[in-house]
Amino acid sequence: MKTTAMLLLLLAACGAPESPKTTSSAAAPAKPATPPPPSPADARQLIANSATFSDYEFTNASATLPLKAPMPPYMAGDAKQLVAAGWLRRAGAGLELGAKAKDDKRFLVRPNGYVDVVPLASKELTSVTAVKPNADGTAAADFTWKWIPNEVGRAFARGPLHDRYAAPQSATATLMWDGSAWTVLSITSAHPPPATPPHPTARP
Repeated sequence: MKTTAMLLLLLAACGAPESPKTTSSAAAPAKPATPPPPSPADARQLIANSATFSDYEFTNASATLPLKAPMPPYMAGDAKQLVAAGWLRRAGAGLELGAKAKDDKRFLVRPNGYVDVVPLASKELTSVTAVKPNADGTAAADFTWKWIPNEVGRAFARGPLHDRYAAPQSATATLMWDGSAWTVLSITSAHPPPATPPHPTARP
C-alpha cells in the first residue's frame, strides 16, 4: 500500500509525459529572382546566335516563279532579271533553268512547272538599340538587321524583291530567363512588310 502511494506521489511530481511535438513541413525554397536584362552587347550576341533569329522571316529569303506561260505581270519583271543574269533562259513561250542554275541546289523545279529559288539572301543583325524589362519577367530587345543578298538575290536590281532586301529592317526579340541563362523566346517585326500579291495557286 505504501509502495503504491509513493508511486502515485512520484508521478504527480514529475507530471504526465509530454506528447511529441508536431513540426510543420519545411517552407518551399524561394524562387530565384530573375536577374536584370542583358546589356545591349550581350543581347546582340544572344539574338544573332539564336535559332529563332535564323528561322525569322526565312520564307522571305525565297521566290517562286512559274516556268510556263502565261506569267503574271508582277512576276514577269523578276523572271526577266533572272534571265538577264543567266539563271533562267527562254524556252519557247516559257522559261527553263540556265546553264549555271541546272546544278545549283537553290533552284528546285517542281513537277507543276514552278521553280522555287531559296535562299536569295541571309540575315545580319546590325545593332541592339534598347533592352527593357517586361512586367511578366521577360525582356524586350529592340534591334535592327539587314538582308545580305547572295549572287542570285543580287540579280534583282529593281522591283519588289530588290526593295525587300534593300529596305532597313527592325524587330523586337522577347528574351526569357530559363533559370540559368537568357534565351530568345520570340521575334516580332517592328514594321511588318506591305502585303504583296499572292502567288498563283500552285499544286504539284
